[in-house]
Amino acid sequence: MSTKEFTDEEKKNRALDFIGGFCLMDNETRMYIFEGLGGEGRGIEMFYKENMRERPNDRKYTLLYNPDVRFKNRNYLEFNAAIKKIKLRENLRAIMGAPDVYIRSKVPEEMYDILQKFAEIRKLTRLSLVRDFNLFPIPETLLTLERKYGDSLNYEDMHGKPGKQRRKIAVGAENNTMSMASENSKPVSGAFAGAGVAENANGTQQTGGVQSSVAGSAGMNSTAGALSQKTS
Repeated sequence: MSTKEFTDEEKKNRALDFIGGFCLMDNETRMYIFEGLGGEGRGIEMFYKENMRERPNDRKYTLLYNPDVRFKNRNYLEFNAAIKKIKLRENLRAIMGAPDVYIRSKVPEEMYDILQKFAEIRKLTRLSLVRDFNLFPIPETLLTLERKYGDSLNYEDMHGKPGKQRRKIAVGAENNTMSMASENSKPVSGAFAGAGVAENANGTQQTGGVQSSVAGSAGMNSTAGALSQKTS
């Protein structure tokens, strides 16, 4: 599904039940925004039941879900059935704390707006407030954000866990030496990552000191949701 591209007819099919969205990550936090069909037995409800919180929201794990928060249309259909992943070169907190972010000649208004939206989403405790304050970003500004602040993705960014190590033997001129090469040592550049949704969003799998959290919303026809994670 991560490579699936919808036809024009499929994009018009409002009954197509799949979960889409995006992930914004830095060295401190991962935030997922998910959208899908709401209602009993549909994508978002099934996703929520599989990923219910096991403890109250806190600074490391926050799940926002409200089945009454509904939307008429999908916002992130442009990303097809994949979860678009965007990795910031710097932490969002550091970007928002830099003086340049307030200079419009260096950071355009729409860039400041989307950065401010993400900063506000992290503070909120109710999904209805995310909707009421119109904080869900649109795909166009996400792609602009990726071009300006984005970094390449490695294996762990894509799949939520370190890559397997493999041995490579290098023979020296005087004696034999052994070196280790990791599959994830070479960054992977890519726009989509669909396989990481289930393993990163379940709130139970923790690797490399990273813990996941989910925020979601269910809707009548199509719905939006979010997932974020913070490193320990």
